[in-house]
Amino acid sequence: MQTTPDVREDPQYEPWRDLAVKYGFHSSAAIPIVHEETAYGVLNVYADRPGAFEGQEGNVIAQLGEVVGHAIAATQRKRALESDEMAEVEFHVPNVFSTFGASDTLEGRVVFEAAVPLDDDIHLSFGTATDPAIEGLRDYCDAIPHWKSLTIRDGDSAEESRFELRASVAPLIRAVASIGGRLERAVMEDGDCTVTIHLSPTADVRQLTEAVQDVFPDARMVTRRQVVHPADTPERVSQEIEEELTDRQQAALKAAYYAGFFEWPREATGEEIAESLGIAPPTLSQHLRKAEKKVFSSILSNGGGAERNGRSARSS
Repeated sequence: MQTTPDVREDPQYEPWRDLAVKYGFHSSAAIPIVHEETAYGVLNVYADRPGAFEGQEGNVIAQLGEVVGHAIAATQRKRALESDEMAEVEFHVPNVFSTFGASDTLEGRVVFEAAVPLDDDIHLSFGTATDPAIEGLRDYCDAIPHWKSLTIRDGDSAEESRFELRASVAPLIRAVASIGGRLERAVMEDGDCTVTIHLSPTADVRQLTEAVQDVFPDARMVTRRQVVHPADTPERVSQEIEEELTDRQQAALKAAYYAGFFEWPREATGEEIAESLGIAPPTLSQHLRKAEKKVFSSILSNGGGAERNGRSARSS
């Protein structure tokens, strides 16, 4: 933040002095609007007395840039979710782990399916990995700075296993979120990675490319297309249901689902999932029950989009 204690005395303010005097301004502050290292512009604030932005007042005003930047990014993400159309962009990243100083190539296939945000800048990522990739993931967990711990669970087939990765927010997730995008899926094949990102159709794809290449310099965009999701598609119904859930309910439901809690027999216990989320088992149970009620209410209540889909399917 740059402040001018007295616009009538500061020689650097000469180009704007007449206008400031006209409106009775005595001091000003220029606050960068920034969120997650993305700059959206500059917010100028004025006061009718000299030195208005010194001390505690200045500290409070300085936070406006991050608050406004966060609001802009959140609005962009919401528009992407609510729009019938979205931009889907795929990037190819060769030898993805070399960015983190790892020399070995990961053999096999790894699919990152979902991420659940936790407190303290930590995410739980869920996915599947073929047997050749499992040991490689264990080794990389020790080598990659933002990877904290890895849990392997039985999968749906003999050829692959589910995994749960606890990590600080990945640089790529942070970069994509900063421009209002969402990392939809990441697939690694023998060390190379294909990343699929969804964002608002009005978003600046060049800015997205620069953000991705800041993290992975060798990344290149391979496809860009507009995706249409009419109001009655499963994807849109899923988004509407998610909007009904609190952040904690979403985290509990997604963690339980991707960990195999709803499989029969269960692939993870409630105690294990609660430990992953850093909460007590009764708290997990409470979040799950409330989330399940909202999900079932959205599906089964009169006028629910999912129920309309079901009636259409049964009548066809």
